[in-house]
Amino acid sequence: MTGIPENNNNHRRQRINRLKRMLISSIFVLMLIPNILCVAAFFRISGLDRQIRELTARLDGIAMAVSIETQGSSTDRYAGNGSGAIETSGDVIVVEQDEMLASQQGIAGTDDYEEVRKVCLTFDDGPSGNTDAILDILAQYGVKATFFVNGKPGYEAQYQRIVDEGHTLAMHSYSHRYQELYSDMDAFTEDFFEIQSFLMDTTGIQCRYYRFPGGSSNTVCNVNMQDCIDFLNEQDIVYFDWNVSSGDATRNYVSTSQIVNNVMMPVENNSWNTYVVLMHDAVGKETTVEALPIIIERLQAMDNLVIVPITDSVHTVQHVLPEEENAMED
Repeated sequence: MTGIPENNNNHRRQRINRLKRMLISSIFVLMLIPNILCVAAFFRISGLDRQIRELTARLDGIAMAVSIETQGSSTDRYAGNGSGAIETSGDVIVVEQDEMLASQQGIAGTDDYEEVRKVCLTFDDGPSGNTDAILDILAQYGVKATFFVNGKPGYEAQYQRIVDEGHTLAMHSYSHRYQELYSDMDAFTEDFFEIQSFLMDTTGIQCRYYRFPGGSSNTVCNVNMQDCIDFLNEQDIVYFDWNVSSGDATRNYVSTSQIVNNVMMPVENNSWNTYVVLMHDAVGKETTVEALPIIIERLQAMDNLVIVPITDSVHTVQHVLPEEENAMED
């Protein structure tokens, strides 16, 4: 009979021991959970911090893309026939330059040169892996274009090829980093002299044309754009914006057909003297490369129109009114 209580006692002790182990395990788990959560939170915060830095670095570019798309979609704002300085809407004008060079163009120097419509194909943000493909296409069709380039060591052959094949090499800032470039006038001038010297050292060309990253009407500049314009004028530099946008500035995918339509609709439906087409020569712009032959063929099939590079014979297209024009309006 004494064995039964002893067995009960053993079972009781076993249950108590199990409960103790469960309690200890539960306490350990409860103590461990906050540590696990802290470690997970640390890695999550680190990841978010990295994403925030990346998004911050891209913010200006995205803002500029939106600005460019807005400007590019309003092509009727740039209408003009090239006869003098014409304000078309808001702060957008087309300013005429009377000098005619472009002697390599078949119609340059003829009496009807001013009557012929001119299309300037311009490529921003290069050189890149797409540059040679674009140059090959231009050579195939006998077309000269304009390349607004950044400072990219390692692409010396592409810079030189642009020059050697008769295209216009132009400046688009060295860094293309908006927060740095437009932080103050000292930063802007330093960047300007850096790209100018870099291209001179690389190609022997003293570039005369400039395009502001984001255009002269950009909305992220921390300095007065008129000060930047005055500085370029002091350096005898002509800046060009655009009046036709291909739409390839966005980071999202843009189809080949959409790029073709974006370029051709303003050209086919307006009778302006000068069309300056904004395209991009950068990584990820493969559909721009694909669209280029189609655009060229359709342009070359049009009457009374010629594709030319930017030279002194091309009417400048600028988004911002000169300071004296603003004063006259006031």
